[in-house]
Amino acid sequence: MIRTVSPEDLPSLRALFTRANDALYALDVVAEEKCFGEGIAGAPVVRVYGDFLGAAVTCGKWLRVLVVDRDHRRRGIGSALLDDAKPRVIFAEPGNYFTPGVLPSDVPFFRKRGYMEKARTWNLEVGLSGAAGFSPPAGIRRAEARRSTGDFIEEHFGKIWRFECARATGIVISEDNGAITGFAAYEANNRGLGVFGPTGVMKSMRGRGIGRELLLAALAELRNLGYERAIIPWTDAIDFYRKSCGAEPAHEFVALVSGP
Repeated sequence: MIRTVSPEDLPSLRALFTRANDALYALDVVAEEKCFGEGIAGAPVVRVYGDFLGAAVTCGKWLRVLVVDRDHRRRGIGSALLDDAKPRVIFAEPGNYFTPGVLPSDVPFFRKRGYMEKARTWNLEVGLSGAAGFSPPAGIRRAEARRSTGDFIEEHFGKIWRFECARATGIVISEDNGAITGFAAYEANNRGLGVFGPTGVMKSMRGRGIGRELLLAALAELRNLGYERAIIPWTDAIDFYRKSCGAEPAHEFVALVSGP
C-alpha cells in the first residue's frame, strides 16, 4: 500500500501536489527539488500511498513534505504515511525545506501523534515594484567565484548555509579591499517561488548598513528575474526587514519534534 517511488514518477507526484497541497506556496513548482533534491542528510526518500493518494518525503530525521489527496482525506492516509516515515522533526529541514514548520492550524494533527512544539518563526513577504531601480553602492556586486564565496560562507556561517547557497541562482557579496565581508543569496531554496536568503555579514563588519545594502541588491536581482514579490523565509528579524525594505510578516510556522 505504501511504496517508494523514483524520479520517473515526478509527473504523478506533481499532479498529486496540485490536488493535495494546502500550503501557502506552489508545491508543484518545486516538486523535483523537494522530492529528489539532496539535503544535508543525503538523498531524500519519497513514499506514496496507493495510486498516488498521498505522499511523504523524508530526508534523514526530517519530514519534508506530507500531502493527501483532498478527495481521500479522513481515511487515515496521512497517519499511515507519518507512521511509515517516523520522522523526528516535522518540516524545518535546514538546507532544503519547503516551509520552516507547519501552520498553527496543522499543529493538532501532529500533537495527537506525539509531536511537541519546538519553535515558532515567520515568513515575510515584500513587493518588488520599487526594487528594479536600486543601484548597489560600491563594494556590492554579484559573486562570480562560487568557491571563494562558499569558503567565506562556511567559515563565518557554517556548512549548512554553504550547502544551501551552492544551489542558489545568484549571490551578491560585499567587499572591503577585495575581501568578502558579507553575502545575500537568492533562489537558493524553493527555486521558482522568489525566495531571498540566506544572508549574513561577518561580525567585525556589522552595524554599518551592509546587510541592508545586500538585501536590496538581492531583491533587485529577484525583480530582474520577473518576480513581483519576494519571500523572506524562516526569520525572527521582523524589525530589520520592515525598516530595510518594507517587508511584513505573512505567515507564522511551528516547528515540531517527536516526544521523549
